Amino acid sequence: MNTNRWNRREAFANREVCANTAAGSRARMDLLKARMSVVLVMAIGAFVLLGTSERVTAAKSEGRGADYLEKAIHKFDGINDYIVDVKVHMDMKAVQMPDMEAKVYFKEPDKIKIDSKGIFFMPKDVGVINPREFDPSKFEIAVIDTLTYDGHPAVQLSLVPKSDESGNKNIFLTIDMRDWLIVQIATAPYPGREASAKIKYGTFDGFKMPIEVKVHLDVKNLKGEGRMLGPEHGRMDQLNGNVDIYYSNYKINTNIPDKLFEKKSGE
Repeated sequence: MNTNRWNRREAFANREVCANTAAGSRARMDLLKARMSVVLVMAIGAFVLLGTSERVTAAKSEGRGADYLEKAIHKFDGINDYIVDVKVHMDMKAVQMPDMEAKVYFKEPDKIKIDSKGIFFMPKDVGVINPREFDPSKFEIAVIDTLTYDGHPAVQLSLVPKSDESGNKNIFLTIDMRDWLIVQIATAPYPGREASAKIKYGTFDGFKMPIEVKVHLDVKNLKGEGRMLGPEHGRMDQLNGNVDIYYSNYKINTNIPDKLFEKKSGE
């Protein structure tokens, strides 16, 4: 984000605060949303989870990797829709705010609606876990390592998008080979910025569903990066911290109508 542009936006909001209390309140809300947007972009930022790019290139196991990924995707078979209560707790230097709560509606293949009474932010790529988004036909897949994760055999995969226009970043997945569940997700668009999302599951109506996602951020204070949130908020290391997401009260396959996901005027 351009610093001058940010300063102009903040100066405008400050003038609104002085002119009118109600308008000032809205301006402060806009500033908070802008700052939170920066933070949550970082929440799905780079994470060099598994070593060097040479190691990824050297892995010649695309067919085997695709098989592993297909098994994880099939664990979501039979889930047509669900409703779940979500709570988000943020523990970051740059953000001081109370826990946020919302009800999340999902319908396959990728319809999502979030219903909250107040401000609600959640890292997009890991907030709603949907294995179907990792379509094997859209990625070059490599097995990087096999290991033990939380006491179970696991495999680590690298997913590189085949199309530059796909909008996807390089993705690293760790898959539990006992239950064929994705237990860790990471992306790597930039050097020096690391993030990982670890996922725990519970059983609801016979399906394994996320009950906790822990996102950890480690943003390096890189020379020449500048200030991300304005001078008063320090440098990029202010984005270090955690975003914890908790899920409860799942309702699965309730036949959610499509009209629920239609955007209303003004949204």
